[in-house]
Amino acid sequence: MISANPPKYTDVVGIVPVVSEPTGFNLDWDDTLIPIAPNFYAVERAVLECAYAGCTTIWIVANDDTTPLIRHRMGDYVQDPVYVGRMDPYPATTRKTISLYYAPIHLDHENKKWCITWSILDGARTAYNIHSEISKWTAPRKFYVAFPFGITYPDAVRQHRRTMAKTKEDFLFSHKGKSVLTGDQVSFSFSLQQMHDAIALFEDEEVYFGEDDKEYYRDTYSLDKVFSEVLKGQKEMEELSWFYQIDSWDKYCKYMASEERREIRHPGRLIISYREYSPIGRDVEKDLDEDT
Repeated sequence: MISANPPKYTDVVGIVPVVSEPTGFNLDWDDTLIPIAPNFYAVERAVLECAYAGCTTIWIVANDDTTPLIRHRMGDYVQDPVYVGRMDPYPATTRKTISLYYAPIHLDHENKKWCITWSILDGARTAYNIHSEISKWTAPRKFYVAFPFGITYPDAVRQHRRTMAKTKEDFLFSHKGKSVLTGDQVSFSFSLQQMHDAIALFEDEEVYFGEDDKEYYRDTYSLDKVFSEVLKGQKEMEELSWFYQIDSWDKYCKYMASEERREIRHPGRLIISYREYSPIGRDVEKDLDEDT
């Protein structure tokens, strides 16, 4: 149940939808691992944007056949780049880690895997349910979505992260009229109530078209159709200085030929690199004995 008196500031959970319609790159690995700069992949840029947005945890919606390679790049957590950049005599003591979680689409919803809208909502629902089981105080009330194929400055949201944490209905980025409300993969946020409202649209109708299921859900529940319906509250619209959607080869080539792509680079291994949390309850001496 949603509290009638939410706190002034709330945790923002990041959602990175990897499960979506194939783009046609025909790679041997997931398309979100396409490079957008030297040693910097599209999915990493989306995670970095969520970190700049002040997300307390980031949920990557990726199925089991995709997760291992993505996790091999980023591991269990990333560093908050805002805290890394602070001037402090003891910087290691003030850094803030942001946990990464990998959430697959349930097999019951296999027919919705081409519907990026469902990937977002299913990831948000999974994040909410798991956080709620830990404590009602950790249950998120706002979700921030960063798309792997929506390319702009990862730190474009940094100046708005305090506003993002306020309990407003929604916060949308746009570029020359393009936003999630027009079906474009531009970053945005939505509230817990809006998550419930959007999921209810799917629950109103169940269809079984066999091989056509994926196309039906992709077209009927596209980003613009669903979020134009539920994002009806007060909107914070912020214009991006530039934006490219690279979900096709031609669009990718346009981005790679642009001047803006020169401004995108890997943030450094201190912020994003493969790291794991220390395991709990392991007998270190026993592990050493077994190794010898």
